[in-house]
Amino acid sequence: MLLAMDIGNTQTVLGLFSGTDLIRDWRIRTIPDGTADEYGALIRDLCSKEIGRDQGLTGMAVASVVPSLDGVVRDMAQSYVNLRPLFVTAENLPGLPVRYQRPGDVGADRVVNAVAALEEHSPPLIIVDFGTAITFDVINEKGEYVGGAISPGIGISMKALFEKAAKLQSVDLVLPPSPVGGSTVESIQSGLLYGFASLVEGMVKRIEQTMTGHPRIIATGGYAALMANVYPKFDAVDMNLTLKGLCIAYRRIHDMRDGNPAL
Repeated sequence: MLLAMDIGNTQTVLGLFSGTDLIRDWRIRTIPDGTADEYGALIRDLCSKEIGRDQGLTGMAVASVVPSLDGVVRDMAQSYVNLRPLFVTAENLPGLPVRYQRPGDVGADRVVNAVAALEEHSPPLIIVDFGTAITFDVINEKGEYVGGAISPGIGISMKALFEKAAKLQSVDLVLPPSPVGGSTVESIQSGLLYGFASLVEGMVKRIEQTMTGHPRIIATGGYAALMANVYPKFDAVDMNLTLKGLCIAYRRIHDMRDGNPAL
């Protein structure tokens, strides 16, 4: 079994793969100052039932945008599952040409999203990931990663609004009946959801103008399903895109390294 681990700034997504089949996934809160023991105990508890059915973990693939946790995860993996985790980056991932000015600057989650999307869809593609930040990643008609855009995400924008506006209080993030809010709660919901939908629509239109061909628009990330109700022009919504990309990346690097994925 392969454990895939996508460490984001707000959430960490875990997935267990048997071969190429995702058999279980979890979303947990990222603990920036967490210890190896804390992460190890949590992962052991989450995975124990599924791992008990099989031969145990044989590999671990990680995409991390929280450098302070990389050493913690390495220690955790060695202590709790006796593995050396493979950290996937734009620089060690075969099969994806990265045309960024400095390929190493591209977040690991963005390149594995691209790998997974290309596995299931023909280019050109635009991938919109609704995480702590909203990222737009562009795959041209040749299947090359050419760049994208990054904007503040829904969650951190909502948090900043409530922290800086004394009279506004936290609301449930659900779609209001109209873009014209009839109350303060509905007005906040409208501004966040319809506002970010307009951001996505505008960015997609601008990006499309730079591309050859008609790109498919793929959504992923924690708010993707919710945003698909507001912006129904996505060609696909895949909540597990990053985990799938980690599984594909692990297998490619494993093959390239001739059976030694722990380098």
